[in-house]
Amino acid sequence: MKKKIDLLASFGIYGIGLLSFLIIEILIIKQYSSTNIANWAFYKSTVILIGSFTLLGYGQVLLRDPRLIKTHFKRFVIRALMVSFFSTLLIFFVKDYSFKQALFIFLGIFLYGFLNYDSAASRANNKLWKSQFSKNFWRCFILLFLLVNFTEDIFLLFVMAFTVTLLLSYFFKGYEIESLSKEHEDISISQAEGLSRAFLIMSITLIFAVHGEQFVINLYGDEVASVHLFKYFAVVTPIALSLNGFLGFYLGPKIIRNTNSKSFTNYNSLCKKVWLFSFANTLVSSGVGLLFLLYYLDINFKDLDFFLIGTLSCIVFIRGIYVTNSVYVGIYGKKSELFAVAKYIGVFTILFLIAVVIALFLFSGIFTAQIIAILSLMNWLSRYVVSDVYAKRILNRETVV
Repeated sequence: MKKKIDLLASFGIYGIGLLSFLIIEILIIKQYSSTNIANWAFYKSTVILIGSFTLLGYGQVLLRDPRLIKTHFKRFVIRALMVSFFSTLLIFFVKDYSFKQALFIFLGIFLYGFLNYDSAASRANNKLWKSQFSKNFWRCFILLFLLVNFTEDIFLLFVMAFTVTLLLSYFFKGYEIESLSKEHEDISISQAEGLSRAFLIMSITLIFAVHGEQFVINLYGDEVASVHLFKYFAVVTPIALSLNGFLGFYLGPKIIRNTNSKSFTNYNSLCKKVWLFSFANTLVSSGVGLLFLLYYLDINFKDLDFFLIGTLSCIVFIRGIYVTNSVYVGIYGKKSELFAVAKYIGVFTILFLIAVVIALFLFSGIFTAQIIAILSLMNWLSRYVVSDVYAKRILNRETVV
């Protein structure tokens, strides 16, 4: 019963957090200028992209052996400070921001990195609602600050929300180990460093696949493409991506504690269920998004970008079915297998980013947004194929039925 309550509570926090973000982004699209929308998209993508990077691949390693949570903490703090400082320095010169804006970027990256570490630690300890609180509840605080008109400074909104969430997360103590499953591995520091490097490459490619296009578009300065892509992405995809994300969050601890999870029968059965789930999920999310575009954003039916809606729907579906094989690779893959997956996915991600840059140089505006969406779809397809091939190889290596 306790586990069910924990699961329901974590799903509730996850849902509330993502619903809050959906409301926030709809309010921003409706009320803010194009410049402020672009600033929001850039700051969000920057903080999430680089803040997630500060974990340096240790999220999955902690899931395998929670005893590393305290051992690795000091190393994490030093690395997080370095990543936050040097990335902020680069952005400061490229975007020509003021010192105040640069400081908020630094704080946003560093604080979000801390929240990610606490979330990963709580998840490794199977404290799901505490993990979700650290990962997602800051979105609720941003919505609250917006509704009470706390500030119009987008950068400050994030920093304040991260700070409040981190303080509360500390008192919840999700990072403290209470018990270990017999399925957990005993990983040394040197082994953890090796595994983390492979997970780091995979994590970087995943972050760029999710947030990279907005980051690159806004660095380049194509405001029209950024706003158009953001507007459709914000209303067409959130329901499906939120449920897909929670599924991945839930499956990791569940699979690692299931003694029968290494069988092909179990894997294939799970894949079929996730395919059906993702298909239904995509239909609902796209349908609700279409209604929002028509009746809330007041876009005429003939003016809708159906090409972009269709492309984003396909991306959402692929991201849904990608969950199963990526979780299996993350849990059971050996270091050599993880590096192989990371190598192939890394190559596809680099090609994707190069193609995005070329598209930005050659085209502009709405057409650029459509091209980048197609490039993103191709990138997600490549991730799915590589992960599926290696998930089956890993299961074939194990003693399976």
